[in-house]
Amino acid sequence: MNKNVIQTVFLVLFMGSGIYFYQAYNVGEKLDRLVAIMGNIAHNLQHAKHAYEIDINISDDELNEINITKISKEMKSSLDKKKEKAPPVVRSAPIAIEADEIREEEHPVHNKARAVKAKLVRLEDLPAKFKPLKKYLHEPFKMGACQICHVANTNKPGDLVRKNIHEICYECHKTRYTKKFDHKPVKEGKCMDCHDPHQSDTKRLLKADSVNNLCLKCHDKKSTFKDRARKQFINMKLPVKHKPIVKKSCLECHDAHTADHKMLLNLDAKMDLCLDCHDDIKEQIHDSKFKHGGVNNSKRRCLECHNPHATKHKKLLKKDQISMCLTCHDKEVKSDEDGGMLMNMKKHLKENPNWHGPIKDVAKEGGCVACHDPHGSNNFSILRKSFTKNFYDNFENKEFFCFKCHEQKKVVEQYTINDKITKFRDGDVNLHYLHVNDRKGRSCRACHDEHASKYKHLIRDYTDFNGVKFPLRYINAEDGGSCAPACHKKFEYDRINPKGIGR
Repeated sequence: MNKNVIQTVFLVLFMGSGIYFYQAYNVGEKLDRLVAIMGNIAHNLQHAKHAYEIDINISDDELNEINITKISKEMKSSLDKKKEKAPPVVRSAPIAIEADEIREEEHPVHNKARAVKAKLVRLEDLPAKFKPLKKYLHEPFKMGACQICHVANTNKPGDLVRKNIHEICYECHKTRYTKKFDHKPVKEGKCMDCHDPHQSDTKRLLKADSVNNLCLKCHDKKSTFKDRARKQFINMKLPVKHKPIVKKSCLECHDAHTADHKMLLNLDAKMDLCLDCHDDIKEQIHDSKFKHGGVNNSKRRCLECHNPHATKHKKLLKKDQISMCLTCHDKEVKSDEDGGMLMNMKKHLKENPNWHGPIKDVAKEGGCVACHDPHGSNNFSILRKSFTKNFYDNFENKEFFCFKCHEQKKVVEQYTINDKITKFRDGDVNLHYLHVNDRKGRSCRACHDEHASKYKHLIRDYTDFNGVKFPLRYINAEDGGSCAPACHKKFEYDRINPKGIGR
C-alpha cells in the first residue's frame, strides 16, 4: 500500500478522535475554567489584602423616596432608546480578567454594562416578602437586575437560582485560590449560610445582627464539629471575655473566608498574633534573660495558659491560677536556667499543708505570680525582683524581695518585745536581725521554704548549703523553740525566759 495513503488514513483517524474527545469531555469548557482560575490567582496575588465588601448602603433619603428605583428607570430608558432587547442570562464559567483590568473587590462588577443583560425590575414591584427594605442592599438587588443571579423558568418551582450558586457569587467576588485554609462554608460554596443575597440590616449582608452572633450560630456549645480544629467552643456567657471580641468582632483575629494560618487566623497563632496587640509584653518575652518554658518552648505558646475567647478566670486563664501552673509543674521539670530539675510542686504542696500566703489566698495575695513573672524576667527563677541565690550574702534593703510583702521591722530592728513584729526572739533580741545582719548574713531561704512546709512559719526540713542538704531539726515550743542544723549544737530561744542568744 502506498505510504502516503497510510499516513493520510492515520492523520484522519487521529484528528477525528481528537475532535471526539474535545466534544465528549468538554475540553474547551475545562480550558476556559482553567484560564478563569489563573486569572483569579493573578488577581489575588496583586490584591491579597482585599476586604470582602459585598454590600451597598442605601441612604435614608433613598428609602423615603416615592420612586426608589431611579437607577433602574434610567437604565430601562437607555435600553428603550437603543431599542435593544435584553438577552437572556446564560450560565457561564467565571470571567477571566487580565490583572490590570481587575477591579478592587470593594467595588464588585455590578455596573450598568452588566445590568443591561438582565431585565430590570422596579423595587416597588418586588414581592411583599422583601418589604420594608432593609438598610443594606445587594447591588444587583438594588438595581433590580434579578436575572444576574436568577433564571426565568416557570416549569420548575423554587428560587429559580442558577445551578452552582457559589459560582454566581464568584463571578463578582473574586475567590482566594492562593490561601491555604478555607472556612468550611467557603470551601463548600455555601456563601448563603452567612450572607443574605438580597438585603440585610447588617453590613456585609450578614444573616445576623452582628459578626459575633453570626459566628456563634455555629461556634457555640450546641454545635457539633467533628474535626479537631473546632473542638474548642466559645461560651460568651462567661464573665471574662477577650477585649477584641467585645469591643470589635471575631474578625480582629480571624478571617471569615480563607487564611494562610490554622484556625483562619490573620497571623501565626503561636505568638505573633497575640503580640501584635499585646506589645506591652512583647519586649519582655523576647529580651528577658530568664525565659518561662511554658511561653517560649511549648507548642501552643500563649494558648498553653490563656483562652483567646472567654473564661471564668482572670487574665483569660484556662484554669484558676494555681491549677494552671500545676498543669506543668505536676512533675519534675528541667530548668532552662541551669539545667537543674525543678521540684514536683503539686506533690510538694500536697505533702506540706502550711502554704505561703500568696498560694493560700490567691485572690488577696496574688498566687504564684505574686513572686514569679510568667512571661519572663531578668531575675533567676523568673522572680519579679532580684533575690540572692547564695546561702551567705550581704543584706541590702533596696534588693530585699521579701519586703514586697513583709514588714522591714521584722528584720531591721535589733531589739523588740512586740509580737506583731516577730515572735522569733530570745527575750527582746530579734533573732531575724541576728541571722540576717551578722558578719555572714543568711538569706531567708536558708531556713524558710518559699512555697510550703509541714511546720508553721514555713520552716524547712533541711537547709541547702552549696548543694548539700542538712537537716534543721526544728522544734516548736509554746514560748519559743529550738533547732540543731547540720552538725551544730542545739540552739534554744524563749520569749519569756531568754536563753542568752545574741548577748
